[in-house]
Amino acid sequence: MIALDLCKYVDVFHGCGEITPAPEGIAKKWFFIKAGSGNTSPAACLPFGAMSVGPFSGGYPTGYGNHLVNCHSRPAKFEEGEKLLGFAHLQQSGTGAIGYYYNYALVTPYYVHSGIRRTPEDEFAEPGYYSCLLDDIKCEITAGKRTAYHRYTFPDENGKVKIDFASYGLDLPGEGRKKADSVTFNMSGNTVTASITAEGINLYFALKHNGTAEISDGCAYISGFGTRAEIALSVSLVSCEKALADLADSLPFDEARKNAYEMWNLYLSKIKIETADENIKKIFYSNLYHSFIKPCNWEGESFFYEKGKPFFTDFATLWDMYKTALPLIFMLFKEEGEGIIETLLLSGEALGEIPNSICLTDDFITHSSQARLLGAYVLLTAYTYGYDIDVKRMLAVIESDVFAENKKDFTVSGKCGSHTWMLDMADACANAARVAEENGETAVASKLKPLSEQWKTVYDEKTGLLKSDSDYYEGTLYNYSFRQMADMDARIDLAGGKENFVKLLDDFFGFGKEDVTLPTDPSDYAPVEKGMALCRFEGFNNESDTEAPFSYIYAGRHDRTCEIIRAGMKCMFTQGRGGIPGNNDSGALSSLYCLSALGIYPEAGQDLFLIGSPFVDSAQISLFNGGTLNITVQNNSDENICVESVKFNGEEINDYKIKASDLMKGGTLIFRMTDKVC
Repeated sequence: MIALDLCKYVDVFHGCGEITPAPEGIAKKWFFIKAGSGNTSPAACLPFGAMSVGPFSGGYPTGYGNHLVNCHSRPAKFEEGEKLLGFAHLQQSGTGAIGYYYNYALVTPYYVHSGIRRTPEDEFAEPGYYSCLLDDIKCEITAGKRTAYHRYTFPDENGKVKIDFASYGLDLPGEGRKKADSVTFNMSGNTVTASITAEGINLYFALKHNGTAEISDGCAYISGFGTRAEIALSVSLVSCEKALADLADSLPFDEARKNAYEMWNLYLSKIKIETADENIKKIFYSNLYHSFIKPCNWEGESFFYEKGKPFFTDFATLWDMYKTALPLIFMLFKEEGEGIIETLLLSGEALGEIPNSICLTDDFITHSSQARLLGAYVLLTAYTYGYDIDVKRMLAVIESDVFAENKKDFTVSGKCGSHTWMLDMADACANAARVAEENGETAVASKLKPLSEQWKTVYDEKTGLLKSDSDYYEGTLYNYSFRQMADMDARIDLAGGKENFVKLLDDFFGFGKEDVTLPTDPSDYAPVEKGMALCRFEGFNNESDTEAPFSYIYAGRHDRTCEIIRAGMKCMFTQGRGGIPGNNDSGALSSLYCLSALGIYPEAGQDLFLIGSPFVDSAQISLFNGGTLNITVQNNSDENICVESVKFNGEEINDYKIKASDLMKGGTLIFRMTDKVC
């Protein structure tokens, strides 16, 4: 008996298709730089589970659907992608062109031809479970922490199942799947083990089946199971013996499905919302679900530092996750939060710096061009929330990262290849220096504090914006000119004061400007270049400037923050496969929606939450430390988007800022909404 069934509100397919929202109001002024697809997957998994198993078409980027590689405009499609080749393991979630793709151990039920694509019928999914019909074969999959469960029901006893361990990755037209560097098998009774090497690391699989197995060309073929094939498959980064040990704890299919559903309800219940609008509840919990898929807990199985230690992977990438996804996780989950913290600390100690990307590959350089010191922001965020972190150790890892050989452009020459790197590093140094001073680590503070002032060198005092003599990743100088700095008073002074800062923001968000026409043809990049030349907000379609609306707070125009947040959340996040307005990298946009619904926004690395415009009636948030944060929204409606007043534990909050360290102690946050500018 389920006491609170929040899974019923979750659409597992949410965001896996081309976006459907039509921008309204101020949102018509924004320009989407990335492709119009959420790029999520309906794979069955547990919250933060290492194992996932999902329907496989070979489509970009998760292995599901009919999208080709998409970086802008509407995603191009391939007809064959509407059909499935089978069911694969270890999927990304919303991740873009990261250069390597998972989807290992493709399982295909069939009669005669194992490589034939078939159209799925009667697709159904709930958290932890997926089913469909392929021709007349009933296909069902569910997942545990390290084990995937397959059940295939055939109309007669002539069916077979193929498990391909030799191939992995997507299957886009003209490209085909990647091949593992090596595959080694062992069979004993009704079990098969397979060890493979791919992307520079080893993966070990153990397979239990109810039939007869044969091995050929890197594949296992199962037959002789009657009309129902039941397969359990476990995975390890340590050894086949470890995978076999996990397999020994496998469950009957229906019990595994029930456990998965109950586990998802447990995790989703960390935030209980009330709203008169059932649509909001469905959108909220669908987004909350996608916020809890990554990163994945591979406890004890690191492939690049000491085994037996905490290890989370699929940070693909911190660039996408550090602003909203990881702060939300830190708010709610102590065990996962501590595991993520330890992973980043151990990674920093092993590599000399914390890479932006930690995935199932030995390539830690990927995405190093996005941003810098993101691991520092994540660790400092967790510290301000009250996690028990060894401060000396954390500061040592951050200091090592700051003074790494590849960052001498910042520490020695004071001129980085991208002005955004200068902002990243200067602010990380400012936040780390603050923590060092608070803890009496004066030597570290004295090294970092002077570096924290270097951000001023990349702004143009004539324009109040970043200088144009730089490359900007996934955006223009405008998309990065309005991030919140550790010293916002100095930032606004540099822009000529609050009035001029507001004018710059208004231009960026399109107030008083013409509506924007969004590009639709993925083969034509010219409209994208034209749109980027407008220098507009990316409209919650990408992570580059999602914090920008909150910069109005520092200039006394919280009403603008409210208008932008409400417009974006209302018309750009909807129900269904097209319900997420852009590439939902590892839950980054989904977590933004959930936090926005609650009316709070975390400042990564700082001891700070900013106030937005909540649109739930109330919420009860179970915090990681055992406390509870209760949120009440009075006079909530579509018209009442401005915050007339906000109180935290009875105290009026006049500047729309709350210390994160205070908020994490729990209590009551009461909003009173109005339709008037306050």
